Amino acid sequence: MSTEALHRAAQAARAGDLAVLDQILREEPDVVRARDHAGFTLLGLACNAATGDVALPPVPGLAEQHAAVDRILAAGADPSAACHAGWAPLHAAAMTGHEGLARRLLAAGASRAGQLLGCKGGSPLSLALFYGKRQVAEVLAAPPIPDSLRTAAALGRPLDRFLDGERLTPAAAEGCDFYRPLPVFPEWQRTNDRQELLDEALCWAARNGELGSLDKLVALGADPNANPYRGTPLLWSVYSDNVAAATWLLDHGADPDLRHDFGGAEHGKGAVALHLAAQYSCLGCLRLLLERGADANIRDAAYASTPLGWAEHSGAQDSIEILRAAR
Repeated sequence: MSTEALHRAAQAARAGDLAVLDQILREEPDVVRARDHAGFTLLGLACNAATGDVALPPVPGLAEQHAAVDRILAAGADPSAACHAGWAPLHAAAMTGHEGLARRLLAAGASRAGQLLGCKGGSPLSLALFYGKRQVAEVLAAPPIPDSLRTAAALGRPLDRFLDGERLTPAAAEGCDFYRPLPVFPEWQRTNDRQELLDEALCWAARNGELGSLDKLVALGADPNANPYRGTPLLWSVYSDNVAAATWLLDHGADPDLRHDFGGAEHGKGAVALHLAAQYSCLGCLRLLLERGADANIRDAAYASTPLGWAEHSGAQDSIEILRAAR
């Protein structure tokens, strides 16, 4: 199978040109098994296109792009085929919260397991929960893979089965070799000790709005101001614009002006939750942080910029208006 046929089919799927795609699938049926230089199959490329190239914030994709995915599945494509980095079609649906796409891939037999970036825990469910995509996570969580403390906390499921007295069982760390969604996030030398696992689970519960899990984890010793990996629980609740979780954390001692590094390696250096809220127009949390006394003039360590500066750089007009009014 020539790479030229794969390229033409992928372009047709991206454009939603179903007539051309159908012709290629008829004339060269093996195109569904071909791979590009990164190991992506036609189905993987089509799923990426239908999610706006895995865009965040999510974009719905054209109806014709989703129809192209269905045509490729009907032509016999392997719904679990992953690229060289372990990225499978279901990962695209998971990261962007495309519940309908996830359901169609699962109906076609897509595996709930996965090894994104070569990690045993790199499943679509892990990716969905990392990005706070709760609706699609519920679709992927029957059963949950991996089944760990942080997964259970993010899904609001009982945590006691991961406890042996005050100690955490080995199952608490299941699949925790996965901790970053993309190589642009720095490497993390994990210890998997009790405090680290509790603090990480708190971050995952916060970004997914599970207040019951926040209660339980803090009672066990999790720190509302911890930054186990690239962001405090408050930061991650703000990322999801989850006002209820952010309020809970502020009520339980989270510092709105705590400086820390977050996100990708070059994203947030010495920044605070308000910077992220401003950049991504997380308006509910932006207002909450200001109401709770967050410093609107605080400057990050990389650009010496205020939250307003971050909003202006990103063109986040709603954030700009709120921050200017708060001066």
